[in-house]
Amino acid sequence: MENKASGVAAKYISEIDGIKYFTGDSSVAEDLNATVTLAGACRFYKEDVDEELFMEDVLTCYNCRFRRWAHSGFSCYKGFPIS
Repeated sequence: MENKASGVAAKYISEIDGIKYFTGDSSVAEDLNATVTLAGACRFYKEDVDEELFMEDVLTCYNCRFRRWAHSGFSCYKGFPIS
C-alpha cells in the first residue's frame, strides 16, 4: 500500500507556500480513488463528525477530521503522512 500511496502523493499533492494540497477533483473517479488510497495508508486518519462527512461509509481523505478545505482542493493538517 505504501508504494501505491507514494505514487498517488507524487501525482496529486502539490506544495504551495509550505502547505501541501491535494489538487484532484472529487467528481473524477480516479481522483476520488486517490484519496481512498491516501487515507488507507495514513496512520493519523480519523473520521470527521457526521455533519462534515463528504461521503458516508467511505475511508477517504475527504472524510478526515484533519482535512482543511482550500480554494485549490484541500490540505491535510498532518501533512499527508504515509505510513
